[in-house]
Amino acid sequence: MISKNLLIGCACAFAAVVTVFAQEARKVELRLLAFGTELRTDECFAHDPAAAPTAASVEAPIQTYLNDQFATVLLTSPKVVFTSKPERESLTREDEILLDVTLPKGVKSALLLVVPGLTGDKAKFRAVVIDDSKEAFPAGSYHATNMSKVPIRLMLEKTSYDFPPGKVLLIENPPTHDGHLSAMRTFAFKDNVWGPISTGLWPKPVETRGVLIFYQDPKRGNIQLRAFDDVAPRAPLPPPAT
Repeated sequence: MISKNLLIGCACAFAAVVTVFAQEARKVELRLLAFGTELRTDECFAHDPAAAPTAASVEAPIQTYLNDQFATVLLTSPKVVFTSKPERESLTREDEILLDVTLPKGVKSALLLVVPGLTGDKAKFRAVVIDDSKEAFPAGSYHATNMSKVPIRLMLEKTSYDFPPGKVLLIENPPTHDGHLSAMRTFAFKDNVWGPISTGLWPKPVETRGVLIFYQDPKRGNIQLRAFDDVAPRAPLPPPAT
C-alpha cells in the first residue's frame, strides 16, 4: 500500500517540476531573412515542439529585407521549428518542415538568416542565428560573417578586419573619411594570393545597422559579399507574465 507521505512527496515534486518548467518559458522575438529570393515565403509558421499539443503556431514569414516586424514566440525549450502549415500536425510531416533552430541560451531577440539546407537534412532550410539585441548588435555597427572556406579581409578606410572561415565579427563605429562615408574594399585569400572581391563607398550606419555575409557562389565558385540594411535595435522584451 502506498503511504500518504509518499503521495504527498510525489505531488510536491511534480509541482516543483511544473513550476521550474513554467519559469523557463521565454518570449523570443524572431525575424527571418532569406539569403536569396528563392527562399522567400509567407507560408512559414513557428512552433514550440515542447509545448502542449494544443499550442498554436505563430506566423513568421521569411522575407528578403529587414524591417522592424517580428514574430513573438513563447518557448518552453531552446528549440523552435518552422513549418509551411499552421497546424501542429505539420511537425510530424517532413515535407512541411522548413527550419529547425536551437537558440543560444539567453537570446530574446534574434535574426535568423535562412540559407539552403544540405543533402540529408530533415528540414528544407538551415539558419544562421544572429542575436540582434541592443547589447549584442548595437546601433551604428556591422555584423559580419564569413560563410566561405577561405580567409576574408575587409578594409574600411585604412582599417583591416580579417575573417578566417566561420568567423563572426561585430564592427562597431566603423571608420569614415568625412564622417559619413567609408571607402570599402574586400579581398579573399585563394591560392596564396589576396584577390579583390569588391570595392565601394558605404554610408556609415548611425541609428541603423548592417548585416554582412561573405560566401562562395555555388555555381561560379568565386567569393562574394552580400549586405543587408537593418533597422535600429529594439528595446528588450519584458519578462513573461506570471
